[in-house]
Amino acid sequence: MNTPKTAARILKLEAQINALAQAWLHLAATVEIECGAELAGMESAMQRRHWPHDGEIDLEARQVMRWLCRELVAARAVRQARARDAAGGAEDEAW
Repeated sequence: MNTPKTAARILKLEAQINALAQAWLHLAATVEIECGAELAGMESAMQRRHWPHDGEIDLEARQVMRWLCRELVAARAVRQARARDAAGGAEDEAW
């Protein structure tokens, strides 16, 4: 039963979940930057997580976990590239 009210509730739920995912990514990046934490172990654990009692939830949730891990890895790669660029620029200025 897909009523306008149901569609609005689903849209709101999707928006809330997306906002929480972005907040989590920001928090994870902050922990890496500010605390020097190495989150590779957590990423590995996240990718192994599963929901065995509900196949539909398991499929969707595992896809989200993989997406979160890819986003975290991509953000880390950007930070590392920026740090290398900044270090290279400082070396160029020294010459």
